[in-house]
Amino acid sequence: MSTDKQLDKTLNIGTEIPLGEGIVKHVKIGTIALIRQVRQLMSGNEYKFYFSIGREKWDATEDRAEVDWPKVEALHKEAFNLVLVEGLTEEEYENVNEEGIKELVGLLERFL
Repeated sequence: MSTDKQLDKTLNIGTEIPLGEGIVKHVKIGTIALIRQVRQLMSGNEYKFYFSIGREKWDATEDRAEVDWPKVEALHKEAFNLVLVEGLTEEEYENVNEEGIKELVGLLERFL
């Protein structure tokens, strides 16, 4: 194993993922504690990240409970910041492209 890879492992740094133009992040290595933290954060959330992006709050109807889409999106963003070494700044988050969204969704599913 190269010195760089050994150092990354020691620092709990995993693979790199591209999220958009000039946005490349490192994924944390999944420890039991981190997996538990992500699962506790996402507990009770039944909604997909992609569906929550940019939606306004939905009021309750006879057929469904209220859905606070901005809160759902913020919950996912918080989870992404838990599993990415560098986290995402607001500007980076706003510039994540479609391929980056797929990367984030897949990344989170690995921790859930």
